[in-house]
Amino acid sequence: MYSGVLKIVRFNWPWYLMAIVITFSVALCFYLGILSRPWTAIVVGGPNVANIWLVASLVVSHYIYDRSGIQHGAWLDGVNAANAGHVGIFHAGHDEASKAVALRLPSSKVQVFDFYDRGRLGSASLERARAVAARRDSAIPLDTIPLGHDSLDLALLVFAAHEIRDANQRAILFRELSRVLAPSGQLIVVEHLRDVWNFLAYGPGAFHFLSRRTWGASFDDAGIKISREYSCTPFVRIFVLRKNQ
Repeated sequence: MYSGVLKIVRFNWPWYLMAIVITFSVALCFYLGILSRPWTAIVVGGPNVANIWLVASLVVSHYIYDRSGIQHGAWLDGVNAANAGHVGIFHAGHDEASKAVALRLPSSKVQVFDFYDRGRLGSASLERARAVAARRDSAIPLDTIPLGHDSLDLALLVFAAHEIRDANQRAILFRELSRVLAPSGQLIVVEHLRDVWNFLAYGPGAFHFLSRRTWGASFDDAGIKISREYSCTPFVRIFVLRKNQ
């Protein structure tokens, strides 16, 4: 019931611990009368705003990952299981898709690839996610997917592609995905956007996401086109893409 939001806390616990320590320190200073005007309002107000955003982020994360269709793979709603014989899942150190694929596409051949690169994509939260992963998937460079041309019926990037911060590197991966995608295949990219909704929910943390314009530019650079685009909750955007023929 709370596995999704608990996962967020587990992977980002230093931020929450820091918020607790700062809040406690400010409360102690206020109680001891150490703070004096005009600093009281500033010192007390800052942590309060930060705490509101932290609580909001947890509430929204619970809604998205535990209460919405995301938990059950809503991004697969438009996929015909009969046309998804070979599925490729691509992630940046933490696989968010395999469980839903196993439930909804049980007869598909599924291969999972990890494009995480500590030197390029390394972050503390991803390192913690990898530390608790149940398995290690096939590690690949962004420019070399070990699959033949036109071999995948369905490729999935679920909350993963934004970890590639460099636009050129993202385009390289998407070009490789286009190469291995069958002419009738689909590439599904699931992401938060850097928009008003996610800023209200995550505060400055929303700047870790990419804008709709940036995603569009990445797809254009890779020569793939959007065949369908829709929202699953106000906070999550789903892009269904096909290769240009």
